[in-house]
Amino acid sequence: MKINYKLSNVIFEKGSVILAGAGPGSLEQVTLKVYEAISQADVIIYDSLVNENILKNSNKSAVKIFGGKTKNKRACSQSEINEWMVYHAKKNKKVLRLKGGDPSFFSRGSQEIEYLKKYKIKYKLFSGITSSQPAIKKTNISFFNQNDVCNFITGHRRIKNNSISLDLEKIVGNEGRIIIYMGISQIKKISSDLVDLGIDCKTKVFIVSNASMPSERVFESSLYEVEQTINQNSILPPSIIVIG
Repeated sequence: MKINYKLSNVIFEKGSVILAGAGPGSLEQVTLKVYEAISQADVIIYDSLVNENILKNSNKSAVKIFGGKTKNKRACSQSEINEWMVYHAKKNKKVLRLKGGDPSFFSRGSQEIEYLKKYKIKYKLFSGITSSQPAIKKTNISFFNQNDVCNFITGHRRIKNNSISLDLEKIVGNEGRIIIYMGISQIKKISSDLVDLGIDCKTKVFIVSNASMPSERVFESSLYEVEQTINQNSILPPSIIVIG
């Protein structure tokens, strides 16, 4: 997909880094600013959730570095990504750190910004559409429940920790809808803890897999049966789980 439209306010300075969100996966949901940054970048460090077709909009001479993890590609550490950004920026390159969704939403964007600040590297932040936005549209509900409260949480287990670290008691206490990113592998513990904290096991749950993509699937379940639904339908990440 090639876009010829240029935004006059997208100025990519040499020796700087742009941290940008490539959206939930569909090329139609990538902002024009991000497309323009891709076309100008000398170096692109991209995550596994980025639709690689978007890289067709890059300069032919651009260096592309995979900075994520899939079954077929080697994982890299966060420290390596940080070092790559600084190394190439100090070589006077235009460095694009391209993430799935929005770079400020459960993506370690703040850690990367702090690292760039430490080495006095100029940076810009380009927002993207986060995956819960197209996911919610498919459920025919809104972000907020009858209490006008919504909780966004990550179910991803922290590196080197044996379990997730979430204050679910506080989350349950505000009686809001719960939207979980990266929660497939931890749903057994999360659902069990929520029931123990008083949420009705019959509470409705939606699972939206590959939101915005042609392979998108939507499943309806209950808090009690959500793990079974995931297993029976072989639901894999990336998926958004909506509870309540």
